[in-house]
Formats: sequence, C-alpha cells, structure tokens
Amino acid sequence: MPREFKTILCPTDFSEDSYLALGYARRFAEISQGKILLPHIIHVPTESLYDEHGRWQSSDRIEQRAWDLLQKVREEYLPDVPDVEPIVIWGNPVEELTRLAKERSVDLLVISTHGRTGLRYLLMGSVAENLIRLAPCPVLVVRRGVE
Repeated sequence: MPREFKTILCPTDFSEDSYLALGYARRFAEISQGKILLPHIIHVPTESLYDEHGRWQSSDRIEQRAWDLLQKVREEYLPDVPDVEPIVIWGNPVEELTRLAKERSVDLLVISTHGRTGLRYLLMGSVAENLIRLAPCPVLVVRRGVE
C-alpha cells in the first residue's frame, strides 16, 4: 500500500525550475496536511563566492543570503502552507539530500530535472539522476515545461 506523503523534501537552487517542483510539493503537502522541508545546498567550489558586483563574499555572507532567499521563496510560493522548514546546508547536493532524506524519514522527494546547469552538470552529473538512484524514498522528478 502506498504511504502517505507527510514529510516532503523539495530542494531549491533558486531557479525557476526548482520553483515549478515546489508547486508539486505544495500540492502534496496540502493533500496530506504534511510538512515541506525546503533545503538549499551551498556547493563550493561551484557556488559563486562573489556577489553580483564581483566582490568576494565570506561564507557567513553566502549562508545569510541563502537564508534570506529561502524566506523570500517561502513568502512568495508557500504563503499559506503552515509547516515549512527552510534549511541551509554546505556540501555535495546529492550526498546531503540523501542524508537529509534518511535522517528526517522523508516520504517523498520532489526535484526538477533542471536547475542552474552548465559546468556543475559536467562535473557532477545530474543531481536528479543521482537522487533517483540513491534516495531512500520515492522521487518525483518534475520536467521543465510541465505545469
């Protein structure tokens, strides 16, 4: 028998595609009256250490920016979802999301097929592809262009 999706993990890299996935996570949370874990994984060295003006940012500044952006995402995309937990983690996205899913007994992981791509894709392979193989729970992969 399929389990109920009470704890839903939906990571964001602050891309439009990740917001599309968040819409699906939101709907599952509404149906099950569940909780959304909303992590952002800061992956250095591929995460930019410079701000939009080319100035070096400290790790504290990078982390604070992630918290600020998560709060904005929560307010803009999940204003009426009562149980949302923003999370900021430093590390490899696949490893950290797999660890988080295990530690928090996640029932469903919702992720987009695309995020901020480019060099990161070539270096790491697809985060979504790796999570499909490694996650300890069902994974819903939201394809670009599907709403």
